[in-house]
Amino acid sequence: MVLVLVGGKSDCSTTLDSESSLCSGSSYGNPAPSLNSTQLWSPEQCVKNIQDLFDSDKTIHSCYLCSKKGCTNTCTKSKFQHAWLSAKNWWLLYIENEGMYCIVCKKHNMKHPNNQRETFSGTPSVRFKVDALNTHSKCKLHSAAIESEMLQEVSYFHQEVTKKREVESSVLQMVFSSAYFLMKEFIANKKLLPLLDFMQKTCDVEALRYFNHRSARCQMEIFSTIGQTVKKEIIKKAQKAQAFGLMTDEATDISVTENLVTYIQFYCQDTGKVETFFLSCQDVLKKHRSANSEAITSLILEELKNCELDTKKLTGLVTDGASVMVGKRSGVATRLKEENPLLINIHCICHRLALSCTDTNESIKYIKTVETILRQLWQFFENSPKRMAAYLKVQTDMKNIMLGEEAKKSVGKRLKKACRTRWLSFQAAVDAIVSDYESVLQTLSQMDDDATACGLLKKMRSFQFLGALYILKDILPILAQLSKYFQKDVISFSAINPAVKMTKDKIKEIQETEEPLEKLKVDADSFTNMCGDIKWNVRDSEYLHKLLTNYTNALIENIDARFNDSMKLLSAFQILDPTLVPLPDDIGFKEYGKQAILVIAKHFYPKEGKDEVETDKLKIEWEKMKYYVAEVVLPNMPDEVKSNCTSTTPTDWFIDHLLKPQMKHFYPQLAYIAEVVSALPVSNAWPERGASTLKTIKTKQRNRLSQSMLECLMQVSINGPPCEEAEDTIIKESVNVWCASRNRRRLPKKSSNDNLAHLTEPNSESDVT
Repeated sequence: MVLVLVGGKSDCSTTLDSESSLCSGSSYGNPAPSLNSTQLWSPEQCVKNIQDLFDSDKTIHSCYLCSKKGCTNTCTKSKFQHAWLSAKNWWLLYIENEGMYCIVCKKHNMKHPNNQRETFSGTPSVRFKVDALNTHSKCKLHSAAIESEMLQEVSYFHQEVTKKREVESSVLQMVFSSAYFLMKEFIANKKLLPLLDFMQKTCDVEALRYFNHRSARCQMEIFSTIGQTVKKEIIKKAQKAQAFGLMTDEATDISVTENLVTYIQFYCQDTGKVETFFLSCQDVLKKHRSANSEAITSLILEELKNCELDTKKLTGLVTDGASVMVGKRSGVATRLKEENPLLINIHCICHRLALSCTDTNESIKYIKTVETILRQLWQFFENSPKRMAAYLKVQTDMKNIMLGEEAKKSVGKRLKKACRTRWLSFQAAVDAIVSDYESVLQTLSQMDDDATACGLLKKMRSFQFLGALYILKDILPILAQLSKYFQKDVISFSAINPAVKMTKDKIKEIQETEEPLEKLKVDADSFTNMCGDIKWNVRDSEYLHKLLTNYTNALIENIDARFNDSMKLLSAFQILDPTLVPLPDDIGFKEYGKQAILVIAKHFYPKEGKDEVETDKLKIEWEKMKYYVAEVVLPNMPDEVKSNCTSTTPTDWFIDHLLKPQMKHFYPQLAYIAEVVSALPVSNAWPERGASTLKTIKTKQRNRLSQSMLECLMQVSINGPPCEEAEDTIIKESVNVWCASRNRRRLPKKSSNDNLAHLTEPNSESDVT
């Protein structure tokens, strides 16, 4: 017997081969009577099928309908016996004035294979005899209808499996997107499953119930795969670059682990821009006894090897200037130069600026005293909730306003800590004390039984202290502005000298105009009314004039000392500023840049023989380049770039021009040098940000994070695109990598037994391997 099932539940036709015996008037062999006598439906299902298949305006008799109504006989005279409607003939249905139907055959539209007769299905049977009922219940046509119905009942599991296969890709993408969101927002990894359950139940994302990979190992692999995918995308870009620079610094996390945080900077061929990315976070003491130069160097080389980055392309290194990093004999930079002599070591400009400010504070005694007073004042209030509450209350009272509790918190300002190891902290501390100077004095005067409060009050209640605050308030913002400029995402060496020069000019202007002291003189009367000890007098005025002069002079000298000791190589790179190239008719045109080119050639081509040929090529390219700059570059350079009215310097603009493909063809040597210069980092602000991110991720509650998982989380939080942009790139790639990493059986194994009973048995084997 061959069964061909066509259509769905309500439109299914079954045909038999021509050799089979037919339904009308003949026996059908032995068609498994136990199957045909099986009651497939519950009474409710039978009633529902009758309502769906037959018109409601007809008089219908069925064992289920009549049992509810208490019906025992038909209303019309007929040979049909109402007693035939029994549980045995559960499929039987009688319509008055028509005949008998089989509900199952009617539902599946059973037809005779040869003459297309539809007795008991499409047309009623009017042969009202028991033999007709028995014959139909045993015929193969009826058996086929029963099997079709049973297959449809079993098909629920088939539908589930089919649907699961259809949505498995989208489900995995939803799960990985959810994990990516947790990583991006610094939320604990263990919140993944609760988030999925919430989305499934509350947000009606029903497809998530097909996600069965919920073990701790699978969750860890999901987070790791996403982080590794982000890192691989960055490494692919870095491998295309001809040169790259590293920024590295050490950071200690909450579990007292010494971490080496490293960033990479290079010219991206895909985007045509200089880009900076987080590269790695390594445990320094995992394989080494101390964080010395040997340990740090080996970790950097190990990371470059794992990322398949050529050490010969490592042309720049910027550090915080610690001896372990820049030591001439055995520092990290010295050891890396043994691997690549072309390496250029840079002392971070942000650290140099901070050191110049620290050196100035150390050289001016009273400025150092003011810094100490501010730190002691912060500790006095910060370590006591009672004192802090009293200070905030005095602020509110002096403002003489009535506000709610939440508004009071916004009005009440706290003091800031002046810390030498944190950039801009001194300025924040000065701004805080100047804005609430009266409130601080008032609070300290109320604590006359506290010796510390009395001592601080005595030091602060002087005209000299107030004058020093006014001086610092005007000068420190200038330094802070320079520091923020140095902390930009990408800053080139060409922007350093103009920014430093502008800062020094502003400091000199304050020294000449004595603007802070003029402001103090105007405000002196208001402070005198509050405290009689604060009065303008000649002696204090002369002292403050001298303090302003000494402080500004020392500041300028220390800045010059920290920034004027640049290497000859960096000074030689100034020839890449096209605005400095003389015109061809000028006297110095022929000699311009020759010495600088020799310095550059000595660094990049130090060996004799072949390198001498390369040096000659570089000289020839430079001679041609001077004419090209005068005749093509300068006339086409935007006016706002020439006048330094934008953030893009002429040097940056010219380097971008040199890195175009057509320029690399005509000036290969200069184009390579331009790429080295563009990839040369000058600020170590990125590793400082990386350390902050590390401490945000690895908290007291997450102190057991492994080093590999920590790096993956940092990769996503720092390098990963926004969540809404990661779907088509990072998420899809992560799903593919995760699925291919090992054999994951998402669905139950297909049963080799085709018997109907086996189709109804659930698979006991787990979906997760």
